[in-house]
Amino acid sequence: MNFPNQGRDPIDQKRLLMAVAACGAILLLWNWLFPAPTATTPPPGEAPVSAASVASAAAALPAAPVTAAGPVIERKAVASLAVAGHQTAVFTNDDGQLLSWDLEEEQYRIPGEAKGETLPWQLMRDLAKTEAGKGLFLPPRLELELGGARVRGDYTVVDKTDQKVVFAWTDPATGVKITRSWEMPASGYTATVKVTAENPGATPVPYGLQAVAPGAQNNKEAGGSMFSPPVYAFEGVCRRGEDFERKPIRSIISDLEDPDDPTSWSDGIAWAGVDNRYFMTAVMPQPGEAQSCSFGIGPALAEVPADQVPADFTLVTTSVRLSGGDIPAGGRVERSVGFYIGPKKLDALRGQTPPLNDAIDFGWFTIICLPMLWLMRLINDLLGNWGVAIIVLTIIVKLLTLPLTHKQYKSMAAMKKLQPQLKALQTKLAGDKMKLQQEMMKLYKENKVNPLAGCLPMVLMMPIYFSLYRTIYSAVELYRADFIFWIKDLSEADPYFVTPLLLGALFFVQMRLNPSMSDNPQQKIIMNVMPIMFTAMMLFLPSGLVLYIFVNTMLGLVQQIFLYKKQEEATAAEAAAAAVPSRAAKRRAT
Repeated sequence: MNFPNQGRDPIDQKRLLMAVAACGAILLLWNWLFPAPTATTPPPGEAPVSAASVASAAAALPAAPVTAAGPVIERKAVASLAVAGHQTAVFTNDDGQLLSWDLEEEQYRIPGEAKGETLPWQLMRDLAKTEAGKGLFLPPRLELELGGARVRGDYTVVDKTDQKVVFAWTDPATGVKITRSWEMPASGYTATVKVTAENPGATPVPYGLQAVAPGAQNNKEAGGSMFSPPVYAFEGVCRRGEDFERKPIRSIISDLEDPDDPTSWSDGIAWAGVDNRYFMTAVMPQPGEAQSCSFGIGPALAEVPADQVPADFTLVTTSVRLSGGDIPAGGRVERSVGFYIGPKKLDALRGQTPPLNDAIDFGWFTIICLPMLWLMRLINDLLGNWGVAIIVLTIIVKLLTLPLTHKQYKSMAAMKKLQPQLKALQTKLAGDKMKLQQEMMKLYKENKVNPLAGCLPMVLMMPIYFSLYRTIYSAVELYRADFIFWIKDLSEADPYFVTPLLLGALFFVQMRLNPSMSDNPQQKIIMNVMPIMFTAMMLFLPSGLVLYIFVNTMLGLVQQIFLYKKQEEATAAEAAAAAVPSRAAKRRAT
C-alpha cells in the first residue's frame, strides 16, 4: 500500500527507521544471547525406546551385567546417607555406586506433594521415574578398570556411619580387593568416593579410572522458543585451562558427526559434568589427575538399557578420564573423586575445589551480574520474598541509571514541546523538502534540542538492563519461588497471563506518551503494532523476568509523566511571563 507523502517529516522518518532498526537489532541480539534449543533426536544407530514404569530407590531394580562374560547382579538399594531436610543419597550393591540423590529442600519438591510420600524433583534417580517429564540427572559413577578391562561387582556393605558408607568386593580375575568408601558432608551438595585397591598377588596389576556424569533430557521439555528460555535443556560442561566448554545436546550430536568440531579435550581439565539452567552434576577430580573430558550421546555411555529409556528422551554423558597406573605386588592404591550434585547456587559452587561457578551462564555480563545477584539475595534475606527482591533491585537499578534516563526523557519532552511548531513548518513547506529540513534544524538549534539525544542514554543503559535480565534468568533461587497469589513459581510463565497483559497496557500508554511529529499512517501502524508484538513476547517468559520488565516500565512511565508535567509547567510560566510585557505595551499604547 502506498501512503501519501503529504506532511511527512524527513527527521521524523529517520527516527522512525532508527526505531524499527533498533527493535530488529534487539530481537536479533536477544535471539543470539538466549538461543532457543531445538528438539533433539538420538543419532543414527540409537534404537527407539519405550517408557518405563515407576520404581522406588529402595526396590529391586533391573539386573545389570558385571562384565561382558560375568554373572548377573540383582541390583538392590543397600545403604543410604541423609542430611535431614537437605538431601538423601541411596547406594546400590551393583558396583558400590550411587543409586539416587534426592534433594529434600522444600524449594525443589514437586508442588503439592507431601514430604516422605513422593519423590522430590527428579534429581539423581534411576531412569524409571518419568511422570514429571522434565528430564533428570542419572547417578554419576566412578568406573574402575583392572588389567585393561572394566570391572564391576556385587559389593557388600562393611561399615556404615551417619555420613559414611563403605563397600568391599574382590575381583575374582585378578584377586584385587576393592573398597569403595562414600562420604557425604553435613552441609553442601557434595559426595566423595574413595577407591582403595589392594593387590595380594606377586605381579603388578594395571588399573584405570574414569568418572562419568550422565543426564536424560526430555526433548519435548527442552524446546523453548526465542522468548521462552527452557529450564530443562541439558548440556555438557567442562572447565579446561583458560577455556570453558558448554555444549547443548543438539550441538554435541552435530559435533559428533563432524570430525572438525571437538567433543573431547585433554588440556588442563579441572572439572566437568552435565547441567541444565538450574541444576548440575559435576565431577571434581583431585588436582592434576584429570587427563581428558569428553561429551557423548546415547544409552550405552550412560550404561542404561535402551529399552528402559523413555520415548523422546536423549541421554547425554560427560566422561572424565583420570590418570591410572599399576597396583604394585603386595601393595595398594588409594584414589578419590568428588561429585557435586545439586542446584547451581553461586556460593555453593564457589566453595568447591576446584570452583564450579563457571556453570552459571551470565554470558558477557558477568562483571555486572555478580553484584546484582549478591544484592538480590541480600534483599531477599531481609524481606523474605524473591518477587519483592526483584522489585526492589529494579528500583535500585533505576535510581542508579536515573541521570541517563532523565536525559533521555528530557530530550523526548523537549521534542514534544516543539511538535506544534514542527507541524506548522511541515504544512508551510510541504512542497520544499530541503527548505523544510533546514528550517527544522534551525528550530532545533534555537531551542537547543537534539532529536537524537534520547538514543545515546538508551544505548548506554542496554548492558545494565541485559545484565539484570540475565541475573534473574540464571538465579536458581527463583526456581519454584513463591511470589503472591497466583504466581507460585517465578521461573515459570504467569499461568493466567495477568502480568504480561498489564505490561502490554503499559506499552500502549508509553507509546502514546512518546512524541509523534507527523500524522504519517505508517508511524501510527507501528505505534499500534509494537505494543502488541512486545506483549506477545512477554506471554511465555518466566514471571520473574516479566515482573522486572513491568516494574522497570512502570518506573519509566512515572518518570516520563513527571518530566512532561514539569515541561508543561515551564512552558505555561514562559507564556505567562511573555504575556505581562505585552499587556503593559498595550496599556502604554492606549
